Amino acid sequence: MSEATTRRRSRGIIARSVGVVALVTAGLFTAGCGLGPGEDTGNASLLVTRDYGREVILEDRAIPVNESSNAMRLLDESAELETAYGGEYVQSVGGLAGGNAGGRSFDWFFAVNGIVAERGSAQFPVAGGDQVWWDYRDWTDAMEVGAVVGSYPAPFSTGYDDRDWGLRVECLDTREACGLVEQQLGDDGASLVTRDENMIVRVGTIEKVAATPEGRRILDGPGASGVFADFREVESGKASSDRSSWHLVGLKVGGEDGFDYGSEAGLVAAMRRGDDPPVWLVTGGTGRAVGLAAAALDSKYLERRYAAVVGGREVSSIPLTGVVK
Repeated sequence: MSEATTRRRSRGIIARSVGVVALVTAGLFTAGCGLGPGEDTGNASLLVTRDYGREVILEDRAIPVNESSNAMRLLDESAELETAYGGEYVQSVGGLAGGNAGGRSFDWFFAVNGIVAERGSAQFPVAGGDQVWWDYRDWTDAMEVGAVVGSYPAPFSTGYDDRDWGLRVECLDTREACGLVEQQLGDDGASLVTRDENMIVRVGTIEKVAATPEGRRILDGPGASGVFADFREVESGKASSDRSSWHLVGLKVGGEDGFDYGSEAGLVAAMRRGDDPPVWLVTGGTGRAVGLAAAALDSKYLERRYAAVVGGREVSSIPLTGVVK
């Protein structure tokens, strides 16, 4: 059971296990107390944001860490914290507190190398090269955000929590786009070595992806997938022999329709269930759209995004907020 689930049960909010965000509400037990700092392991990065990465509160890309460092301590050494529930959980960072407002629920969550942690942040060790991302967000309509794309090329280049996962690129169609994904991953330090358990990057049009578990979750909405995007099959309106097309629709934080990007926009998204390795989707309504998504597999395009929509020369974050043009 995740620490976030325990906290929410104590609030009487939910009564089932939740694989919350790439950013789980954290505990404050001091790991390694009395054992000394241990050997230095290099530098880690810390990112603190709000509203799905839209506003940066704090960023430090080179924090020295050692064998006793953990995700909680990294935050505690860099920001002013307030705790709740006997000092076990983060209540606020810099005065920004979790709670409920207007029927919506807000909290702090954390991810390491783009993947949700299964235990509290004080029990999650941080080593050199790790990327720790804390985000304050509205989780009312998406409790199960298991992975995000905004730490790319992590976890493919960094690994996660000493897991011996392999990495497989699964080509459903669009071979050219699939080849581009493999090249991008290789250039960014990932090794395409398969093992019994694999991180998967699934590449293909949504027509093919929809037949996979992750594709079905996308079509079931953010409550199932943690991704604020949908694909809608739209009739062409021309001759009866014309095929319908799949339009990519970006959703707002509350799950409402935000913007119809059409059939030529691509999606880069990540998901994870339980302790399983993450699955990334590089998809779109057409082969060209999948190619655009594949070309966006780059840290300069994906940084600080939960998921990304790629249309033309623009890359947009989802969920959508404010007015979309």
